[in-house]
Amino acid sequence: MDLTVVFLFLSLFVSSSPLGIIKLSSCNEAQSQTNNVKCIHTEREALLSFKKGLTDPSGRLSCWVGEDCCQWRGIECNNQSGHVTKLDLRCPFELESLTPYTNPYLSGKISSSLIHLKYLNYLDLSLNDFEDIQIPQFFGMLENLVYLNLSYSYFYGEIPPHLGNLSSLMHLDLHGNYGVYAENLDWLSNLSSLKYLDLGELGLKDVGADWLQAINMLPSLLELRLSYCDLESLPPSLPFVNFTSLLVLDLSENQFHSSIPQWLFNLENLTTLDLSGNFFLQGQFPSFFQNRCKLKTLDLSWNNFDGNIDGFLDDLSASLNNCLESLDLSYNQLVGKIPDSLGKLGSLRYLNLENNSFWGSIPFSIGNLSSLEELNLCGNEMNGTIPESLGQLSELVHLYLLDNSWVGFITEAQLMNLTRLEEFVLTTDKNQSLVFKVTYDWVPPFRLQGLDLENCLIGPKFPAWLQVQNKLTDVTLKNIGISDTIPEEWFSKISSQLTYLDLSNNQITGNLPHQLVFPNVDFIDLSYNLFKGPIPLWFTTARQIYLRRNLFSGHIPSNIGDLMPKLETLDLSENYLDGKIPFSIQKMKDLYVLNLGRNQLSGELSYNWNESKELVVVDIGHNNLSGKIPSSMGCLSYLSTLVLSNNNLHGEIPSSLQNCSFVSIDLGGNNLSGNLPLWIGPSVLILIMQSNMFSGIIP
Repeated sequence: MDLTVVFLFLSLFVSSSPLGIIKLSSCNEAQSQTNNVKCIHTEREALLSFKKGLTDPSGRLSCWVGEDCCQWRGIECNNQSGHVTKLDLRCPFELESLTPYTNPYLSGKISSSLIHLKYLNYLDLSLNDFEDIQIPQFFGMLENLVYLNLSYSYFYGEIPPHLGNLSSLMHLDLHGNYGVYAENLDWLSNLSSLKYLDLGELGLKDVGADWLQAINMLPSLLELRLSYCDLESLPPSLPFVNFTSLLVLDLSENQFHSSIPQWLFNLENLTTLDLSGNFFLQGQFPSFFQNRCKLKTLDLSWNNFDGNIDGFLDDLSASLNNCLESLDLSYNQLVGKIPDSLGKLGSLRYLNLENNSFWGSIPFSIGNLSSLEELNLCGNEMNGTIPESLGQLSELVHLYLLDNSWVGFITEAQLMNLTRLEEFVLTTDKNQSLVFKVTYDWVPPFRLQGLDLENCLIGPKFPAWLQVQNKLTDVTLKNIGISDTIPEEWFSKISSQLTYLDLSNNQITGNLPHQLVFPNVDFIDLSYNLFKGPIPLWFTTARQIYLRRNLFSGHIPSNIGDLMPKLETLDLSENYLDGKIPFSIQKMKDLYVLNLGRNQLSGELSYNWNESKELVVVDIGHNNLSGKIPSSMGCLSYLSTLVLSNNNLHGEIPSSLQNCSFVSIDLGGNNLSGNLPLWIGPSVLILIMQSNMFSGIIP
């Protein structure tokens, strides 16, 4: 939420409420009171009755003991009268006494004894689990309520219209109760003091177009959130607009099928407008956005807007007091060049134009966006250059230029002032049409956490500006023309925090560090390089490892199953590995792809396949294996692809293989004999059996 909105709302709330700001105490802390006023006896009894109906598995209310309920956790009383004014049982999530297995959520029944808290003006039961009970109708009798928050508490059923009796209510939040719905919103019309309304993720499909008329009866409204409500009708006009004080409007993720409505023109005080994710909002942008000097956040992503954005940006930048900080137009059907007028949005911090059809170069005026922290142009048709003025964006933290057709050069000028840069993503569809012209020993001012460079030319050397990156967690340097060795120190510097590593499709040479620990990595792809030497003894939690088509030699480590116990995909194909397939592979209980093809492996397929029941693909073709196909392979019920071609296997095909789920079988180029199995049926789409010693008829 915008800080200005929060401040303004809280100011209005506090000024109209006897509540002060309190700190929730734990059971080991007492709330400090300014005098010795104690709670009213009848109200204490009402709270105990309420507690009795609740299920409290983590003991959050275990400190509700003693005579003075004003000292109880989540309770606040008026300092003069002693009446309970606040009941805050929002699940705090971070309770010091909780273990990882403790359920911190209150559940059970909500006792009507709460109606005896006649001075209650603040009620928060959010982030609990009331197990699909209906929102109590008697809440409508708590006539002094100013604040009511029941969000994400698993209520169910129709919103009780009795809430319309809460004429003093200023804040109503029912967000995230997925089973709650309304057939109409007429009950809202009595809540004339309402400043904040959030009905997000409730079922409002049946209210039709009348929802807007109900909202129009709320003249004090400052913030309206109706996201994910299944609203289908967005009325194009209103006879008059009564909620012109509105600061925040969120109608995202609904099912509107229209253009932007005219009544939005009258909301001149908007600071945040979110119409994203409706898919059916369409057409070109209207002139509504002209002179909207108060608008700070505008999200129109995931819609069907089309055309160019020249006039739209002209309108946004027309005001000398323009304060737009966040603009998201991603996932639309926008076309054309990005206009120079973009550079007039000098307050912009976030700009997302992802997945449109923009083309050309990034305008030179981009350098005027001195506050920009994130730029996303991924998935467009940008086929021009990246200007040197990009280097003026000294506040830039995230730079996403993925999936375009960039050309030209990246020099130190585009990078030298990006002192805060943490994520740098740049890929081009044209093979190495974008060239990094950076001196080998240049050291940049940034230390990246995420780096993805694909199909551009950085090599042949592995430059210093990459070597000094020691905070990387996600690394992709794919097809960037490196034909150098990578210093072992670089792997060592990043191994402890690394989660993703892709250096594929280069010509990187040399040996990998023999022993390293990668405690957090999930994915490693070093395929299509010239790495040599033995397979390294890397202890890793990786789920996918690809070392395909390199120059690795020697034995597969005998303890590979201990080193990489969580592997799901292991691809060591097209190397020069020899020796036997190690038994420890069976310790990889989650392995579903095993590719050891096109090596020089020998010995028999003798390890216990019973332990590898998740395998879907096994390729050990083009090796020097001998012996028979083990019958234990029949335990691989999910196995759909089996390649054992071009080995020295003999004997018959085990009948147990009929238990597999074959789509493709390649056993060609062996010395297998006997009859072709009758169980091979039409579900097998690829069957290769040539160059064996089979006899009999073809089934």
